[in-house]
Amino acid sequence: MLLSFEIQYKYANGVRLFYSIGQPYVRFEGTEGWIQADYNGRSLKAEPASILKSPIGTDEIHLPLKSEKRDFLDAVKTRSQTLADAEVGHRTNSLCQIGHIAIQVGRKLRWDPDAERFINDEAANRLLSRPTRSPWRL
Repeated sequence: MLLSFEIQYKYANGVRLFYSIGQPYVRFEGTEGWIQADYNGRSLKAEPASILKSPIGTDEIHLPLKSEKRDFLDAVKTRSQTLADAEVGHRTNSLCQIGHIAIQVGRKLRWDPDAERFINDEAANRLLSRPTRSPWRL
């Protein structure tokens, strides 16, 4: 049984994303420090802490700290948009699936986001879907 893991993603533009199992949070790191949103504790942490006191401009993006479930329910109730649209949700879920498949095959993989397939790895591509039960088809 796999108890821990770390996955590293590298985008074509050079941006790197590190994902590891553990406490659910998202952390953004930059040249001047980092900010971390802890989902269970609904808290923000930063280094240096003064980043949290920096005002967000009116022309900058303001994101509330709430779960995707609450966001979805609020959008249904108010008939408004969710914080992340369907394409963002799809790509976010794809990242999770890509990482899970890499863990299953136990090797580094290359992903083609346009074709939504692994490059030169049919064993990994076979894990992108699973058989459906009759009469269901995709």
